[in-house]
Amino acid sequence: MTNPLTRSPDYPITRFGAAFALVVFAAVTVSCGRAPAPPYPLAFSIQVSSPRALESSREIAIPIAVTNTGQRAWDPARVHLSYHWLWIVPRELASRSRWNAPYHDGIRTELSEAVAPAERVVVQGRVLAPSVPGVYWLQWDMVEEGVTWFAQVSRRQPLALVFVFPPLAWILAPLPLLIAIAGIVLVRLKPDATEAPTVVSGFSSLVASGSSRTRWFSSSADIAWCVACLFAKPFVVFHDALLEPTAVAYWLTLAAAIVPVTIIALVFPRRVRAWLLLALGIFGSLVILADVVYYRFFGDVLSTPALLGVHQTGHVWGSIRSLSTPGLVWLIADWPFAVWLTIRLSRLKQPSAPFRRRALVAAATLVILAASGSVLSVRRAIASTPLDQMFRDRAVVEQLGPFGFHAYDTWNYVRSTWLRVPVSDAQLDDAVAWFEARAPLRAGTGSSFGAARGKNVIVVQVESLQDFAVDFQVGNQEVMPHLRRWIDDSARFTTVTDQTNEGRTSDAELTTMASLLPLDHGAAAFRYPGNRYVALPRVLADRGYRTLSAVAFEPGFWNRQVMHPAYGFQHTLFELDFRLTEQIGWGLNDRDFLQQMLPHLTKLQRPFLAWLITLSLHHPFEDFPAAHKVLKLGALEGTSFGNYLHTMRFFDEALEEFNVALAKNGLLDDSVIVVFGDHDAGFARDESLTTLLGIRPDDTDWALTDRVPLFIRAPGLRGVRAMPAGQTDVAPTLLALVGVDAARLPYVGRNLLGTDDSGPVPRPYGDWLDGQHLFLTRGADHVCIDLARRLAVDRESCRLADERARRDRDVSRLVVVDDLQRRIWERLTTVVK
Repeated sequence: MTNPLTRSPDYPITRFGAAFALVVFAAVTVSCGRAPAPPYPLAFSIQVSSPRALESSREIAIPIAVTNTGQRAWDPARVHLSYHWLWIVPRELASRSRWNAPYHDGIRTELSEAVAPAERVVVQGRVLAPSVPGVYWLQWDMVEEGVTWFAQVSRRQPLALVFVFPPLAWILAPLPLLIAIAGIVLVRLKPDATEAPTVVSGFSSLVASGSSRTRWFSSSADIAWCVACLFAKPFVVFHDALLEPTAVAYWLTLAAAIVPVTIIALVFPRRVRAWLLLALGIFGSLVILADVVYYRFFGDVLSTPALLGVHQTGHVWGSIRSLSTPGLVWLIADWPFAVWLTIRLSRLKQPSAPFRRRALVAAATLVILAASGSVLSVRRAIASTPLDQMFRDRAVVEQLGPFGFHAYDTWNYVRSTWLRVPVSDAQLDDAVAWFEARAPLRAGTGSSFGAARGKNVIVVQVESLQDFAVDFQVGNQEVMPHLRRWIDDSARFTTVTDQTNEGRTSDAELTTMASLLPLDHGAAAFRYPGNRYVALPRVLADRGYRTLSAVAFEPGFWNRQVMHPAYGFQHTLFELDFRLTEQIGWGLNDRDFLQQMLPHLTKLQRPFLAWLITLSLHHPFEDFPAAHKVLKLGALEGTSFGNYLHTMRFFDEALEEFNVALAKNGLLDDSVIVVFGDHDAGFARDESLTTLLGIRPDDTDWALTDRVPLFIRAPGLRGVRAMPAGQTDVAPTLLALVGVDAARLPYVGRNLLGTDDSGPVPRPYGDWLDGQHLFLTRGADHVCIDLARRLAVDRESCRLADERARRDRDVSRLVVVDDLQRRIWERLTTVVK
């Protein structure tokens, strides 16, 4: 398809001598050149306030009203809104290179619906600024993909002049280098008081004494360099990781640059101060450099637990080199000059400023800093931000800045490891006794024990899949017909309680892999990633299985690059390991994800465990692609719940295609296939939704709806299992199927195929469910509900079960907080026979 702005026969440009006339005429000729005569089959008018200033390579979205002024309707699958970037100087009058390419076609903005002639649609137009700073013309256009730009068949839109500035990181990055060089020059010009007068020193004295400010800077250049180093370089992290820091994060970045430098300058004389500030500046630079490289590899900033894997650096040194681009030179280019400056300053014989003067300057600096922090309400903002509930560390960086994050992360790690009160022998013995007493519940018993011995295990963890969706119908249309029919050759557990909490998907992985309850507050993936887990992948790996996890998303999300190896996965696949074809929601669509996994599975040494984590769409379930909609939803179309149903149908079809492919590759009958939902969909309870689900709008029915499906396809398993279960039961149940007795493992869960225990299934925040009662906690209130009658009864009816559920939670929390799973396992191997 031809770019309409490069066709010289249609858009002639005349040379002009005067620069001003050139620019004006360029705007006129490019926007008002010859165009086809009306009527236009494809034409549009636009109402938009185009941006006047942009940051290079930054994408923004702006509201745009587009009207179809042509004769043909627009198909949203083929017609998109776009634009062109035009260099301010016409292409005939300037030589071109890769650095000043005059024309660039823009990214596309999809239309939300078909647009008939004379109809108007409002969209959020996406604009990606040019990568090279400069002055550009922005011209909006429409495109029918693979056919034509509208500007080729109708009048073009007016131009808007846009200034594209370099990112703030580019502006600030050279600052430490410039200050170091300036300091060296000025120190060299400033004569030492102990030197004998010479012609050169006399001239230097004349120059240096010309300004008191110059004299001050020459003796304090190390302070200025270190402050600039600690303040400017974190902006490289902000830019490289595409972060959106808060005002508090900027303030904390400034504070991290000023406070330690001020303290060192106050306490130490210049000779010692210069070397300490050099060490501090280089250390800060290394931290930022590590953050950038680690982010490029894992999609997140470097955390303290991740440093535990620093011994693996040698294995990925080639990757590190490939991720180190020339732009990172700014992080280290100032070091040689800073060392030279430090040597010069440390050799000066003149005395340091009096302590009283240094104290006054330090006090004034800190007062000003504190006052600015008070204006920003820094303390209140930090206190109101749930940092331990963030999905990934980069979100914490947006709140605290790089150095603020590392201080917070290091403190959390130190508090949870070195400062943690060691568990007493009595507590450890008590936990061991509890697991020993529950050994029969998770033991490898029953007719299904070893039924899949030697077979592969393929687990599909489905994003936001709730149990009701499997059987849901809309106008006699089944939402998940394929998964629903799995009942013919698999076991379906219909009362699996969603045991996740604030950690959401990471909690689902903890419960199903390690068979431990999530924390009542925060995510174990971030609070205790350094734990030594005895999880399902590690147990199988110790018995000869190859273990692999895969999710087509950032490794840093939910700290998976740390947690999955901790669970025992020998191989992990993340976003960069996949071809990112069509994305739905946050990442690669489920169909392509599962299909791209097939080559990996066929190459794995057998037997293997493969844990596949889907990602298509996520709460709040917005904008599901029209091309993949199969269901006719009527009034539900376009709603969050409607998009959720479309998502589940899309996964259902993707799973069926995956099963067919597994059968062709000979893997289906040689593998245990597990499908389960990670957590609830996150919908708020309202009357319209409860009506759709066919339940009452009360606490009881809503709590009973918070269940996730669990399907296990294995030899000899058929039918529905309605016993109360939880996600913690997955690991011991799967181990029993492949012939591994979980009695010796410190798991909270049970073997669902070997026990008929109907004890309470606890949730981390106090609720539980068993075969007779549902127990709900609402702050200080506790409600015991008789399930048969759906009525609240006396709490005494729930007392014994509540004590058991509370005990389950207490022991599980102790194991997580004090990192006891490995220690208890070692004890159980000698106790349980």
